[in-house]
Amino acid sequence: MTSPSRRSIDADGAMVTPGFVDIHTHYDGQVCWDETLAPSSVHGVTTAIMGNCGVGFAPLKPGEQDRLIELMEGVEEIPGVALSEGVRWNWESFGDYLDAVAAIPHSIDIGAQVTHDPCGFM
Repeated sequence: MTSPSRRSIDADGAMVTPGFVDIHTHYDGQVCWDETLAPSSVHGVTTAIMGNCGVGFAPLKPGEQDRLIELMEGVEEIPGVALSEGVRWNWESFGDYLDAVAAIPHSIDIGAQVTHDPCGFM
């Protein structure tokens, strides 16, 4: 037997869902400066997956940031100025990158795939 809940919400006429997973995002850089990860978060996404296009932000050799920024401008159409100003580039390994991302609070969950062509080691 269940007990009544302490709080109920009138959802009459509304859709109630557990959340959505966006399996293909380009948040690899944006995740470093945007806590909300809009527009996904405003569309009901609760988990965003990044690293889908085969290129990524880790591992990264020291001094290779400019080459990576240029590549991401072309491949992912991420503005270079946003990456230059918004990313701290304080990692080398993929694990370091995940730690840097985890150190920033986000309003949705983040998942990252290991890319098949890590830009910093080409």
